[in-house]
Amino acid sequence: MKPRIGLLSLSSSLSVAMRTVAQELSEEIKIMEIEEPDPLDEEAMLQAARRLAARCDVLIGRAATINHVAPHISIPTVECPLTLTDILEALHQAGSKGKQLALILYRNCDCDLGRWPEVFGIRVGKYLVASRQEANGAIQRAREAGATVIVSTSLICRYAELAGMNYQVIETTRETILHTLRKAVDIVKAVQKEREHAIRLQTLLGSAHEGIILLDENNRVSYLNNTACRLLNLSRGNVAGGDIISILNKLLVPGTSNLEVIFKKETDPQLGKLLKLKPNKSIAANIVPIKVAGEVTGKVITLVEAAQLQQMEFSLRRQLAEKGLVAKFTLEDIIGKSQSLEYVREQVRAFAVTDATVLIRGETGTGKELFAHSIHQLSRRRAGPFVALNCSALPKELMESEFFGYEEGAFTGARKSGKIGMFELAHKGTIFLDEIGTMPLDLQAKLLRVIQEREIIRLGSSRVIPIDVRIIAATNCDLETAVQKGDFRQDLFFRLNVLPLTVPPLRQRPEDIPLLFAYFVKKLSDQLGCHVEMPGSDEVSLLQTYNWPGNVRELENFVERYVALASYRQNNAGLLEQLLAEIKQNRAGDAGSLAGDAGVTPAGEGLAPFEEVARMLARAEHDMLCSLGKQVNWNRKKMAAMLGISSTTLWRRLKQAGITLKR
Repeated sequence: MKPRIGLLSLSSSLSVAMRTVAQELSEEIKIMEIEEPDPLDEEAMLQAARRLAARCDVLIGRAATINHVAPHISIPTVECPLTLTDILEALHQAGSKGKQLALILYRNCDCDLGRWPEVFGIRVGKYLVASRQEANGAIQRAREAGATVIVSTSLICRYAELAGMNYQVIETTRETILHTLRKAVDIVKAVQKEREHAIRLQTLLGSAHEGIILLDENNRVSYLNNTACRLLNLSRGNVAGGDIISILNKLLVPGTSNLEVIFKKETDPQLGKLLKLKPNKSIAANIVPIKVAGEVTGKVITLVEAAQLQQMEFSLRRQLAEKGLVAKFTLEDIIGKSQSLEYVREQVRAFAVTDATVLIRGETGTGKELFAHSIHQLSRRRAGPFVALNCSALPKELMESEFFGYEEGAFTGARKSGKIGMFELAHKGTIFLDEIGTMPLDLQAKLLRVIQEREIIRLGSSRVIPIDVRIIAATNCDLETAVQKGDFRQDLFFRLNVLPLTVPPLRQRPEDIPLLFAYFVKKLSDQLGCHVEMPGSDEVSLLQTYNWPGNVRELENFVERYVALASYRQNNAGLLEQLLAEIKQNRAGDAGSLAGDAGVTPAGEGLAPFEEVARMLARAEHDMLCSLGKQVNWNRKKMAAMLGISSTTLWRRLKQAGITLKR
């Protein structure tokens, strides 16, 4: 924004010169306002200055004029100086009016004339005054000294005229006026920039979500924002300038905080100080000193309500946990209508209501993790994270750091920023510890403490971090036997086994096998983008004759082979029976191997039928892969996607089938 400049002039020649130069600077100056009051009327000068102050951003005037009016106006002022060039020019002109001159200047305008008077052929007496009130006295002394011409500013020359003396006004050159105007423009820009900075700072402080209080060096309140007023239930006008310790002592629950210690003059910040306000509000305060040249000149206090801080912490943890740490399954994803499975569902619904620890037990492949997901989805923690950890999949050396996290430099190879542990990520949610029976004894002790105290300590740190986590554990081990052998802590077992949930194996619910088979056929055929006809109910019922030691996982793997072969055969009659015979034969072979080791010969040693089935499956696999490869022009990425397998698995299957692709 271009400035509006005011000139309080006591000389018409200065007014004309100033307006002329200002017009040349029209790109930088918005308007030039000029007032020419009677220089002998001090009140008129003040009134003119106030009028200009109301319309302009800066005021220009001679030194005496500025000194007289500056205390009475609120805008910045700029002195239009008298330079040596201006003075010498006036002396030269005055030489035509007389040879005995008196140069009367304000003290701040004093300058050395050197030998210029001799050059001009004149004699100059110099008189310095501090204010206009001393002007008449200086004129009188000059007259007594024989001076015939007074050389000075327009105001003092006016006094000389009244005294009946000849005079010469010192005029200002164009260069001096140009310099003065540019200085005025720069001052206005600096003031505007400072004002904008102050407004931005005020807006920033006023709109901050944290309460902010500024203290001076004596701990007195110099500023507090709206949030601080709201948190402390104070009025800004009532506390400005007040002692912060006295103010807070009236608000705090007695005996909860030693304010004298908190606010003592220290150079180190004091962070996380808890202030307990009446009747029942907790506020976290940070007190940071303001240092100028190494000296504490005040303090900044930031205030956050503890409940809001907890919510922020929860939100931050959730953002850090946005890596798929959510429950993906519900009870609707668990297939089956058997009475034993329905009983487990009812237990899940009941257990979900509480926060007690759940221990899920069942054979491998029974779907224990699905039940853990379902408990979380039905609980009040459903909006929180669900963190799943397989204890047997983690190396013993890394388990503690994965569970509890670590600080920077906790061990060789630790991240510089440290790492948040899985228990912290699960804050306000659920952590699922699968295969808990494989956990080392030393970590069992630390897990027991977490369950009891609901707090963790990161590796390399001494800071205790409270957590709010529900724990669900799962195992396919006989923990009671492990306790007797000393492989599992008895106290931890009791802590985990608060709500026991046993998932029945598939052999105990054979009526669910046809439902699971149909579900997996549809799921896997959809993944392949093909349609597979369901075999007849008589053929499907054959699946119930096998005990499925691998449970649902084994059944799903079986269906995957069935769908892969059935999707490329014209006639699938007998395929299911053949595949079932294969796995039974494999199981019998395994049993035979064990029996052979024991010196027993198993029944049914003939393996010719099995070898024939294996050759038939290999041919079918080869033909299926060739047909699929031709469809997608042997694009391995597309082949893997259509088969629902990884590129590595596809490469292995191609190699087993004797198919080589050029890279």
